[in-house]
Amino acid sequence: AKRRVFYTLDLLGLPYGSAKDGFRVPLSFDFKGDNTKKRFLWFNVGKHEQVYTGHANGKVTINIREADDVERERARVSFGEAHRTIIGHFRHEMGHYFWDVLVEENCEQECIAVFGNHNDPDYATALQRYYENGAGPDWQSDYISAYATMHPWEDFAESFAAYLDMVSVVDVAFHAPSMGSVDPIGANFNEMATEYARLGLLLNEMNRAMGLLDLVPEVHTPAILNKIEFIHGLLRNAAGR
Repeated sequence: AKRRVFYTLDLLGLPYGSAKDGFRVPLSFDFKGDNTKKRFLWFNVGKHEQVYTGHANGKVTINIREADDVERERARVSFGEAHRTIIGHFRHEMGHYFWDVLVEENCEQECIAVFGNHNDPDYATALQRYYENGAGPDWQSDYISAYATMHPWEDFAESFAAYLDMVSVVDVAFHAPSMGSVDPIGANFNEMATEYARLGLLLNEMNRAMGLLDLVPEVHTPAILNKIEFIHGLLRNAAGR
């Protein structure tokens, strides 16, 4: 999963690296397990150390239980998620990383205009409110996922992950000429989004034919596409394209 994400980052020409490479926000990874013998716990476990998948100052932490198919599916159902994958976690956390690298102190006001003010409410307040009250009604019209409603940082990260989903699917199809003809690097955003919608319908029907979850479960409304297009422009500029 991590190698596939790095393939996409390299395909997009994005900057990342370690402290030795001179990066202000050095990228690193940590794979850890909970310090508890209790099973099936994804919330607070009191005095025991619990590992939360997340990002902080360039370090991406993944709870190793995400590699357990049964536990990951249990968590997906518990949180009401359309899908939950390890590669999805990596893509989401890379969204946080690239917010720090590309947005912070560079284009924060432009980002606020699209995703909202990340300073008000603060993250801790927004997190508590989300877990107490949920996403609220009609969130699907403006957000790619329920979790994206929690705070502008999460909206950015979820939209970033959705963009990497789009690029990856369109890229695979482009290299299988019988499936697609749109190069995600050379195409403009509208061309890529249209191709992704076409492929999504096809691949969802294939999955349903086998009794599997939809490959592309999200509905991309104009408001959601506007956010993903912001990501597209941000990354194109970062790559000098």
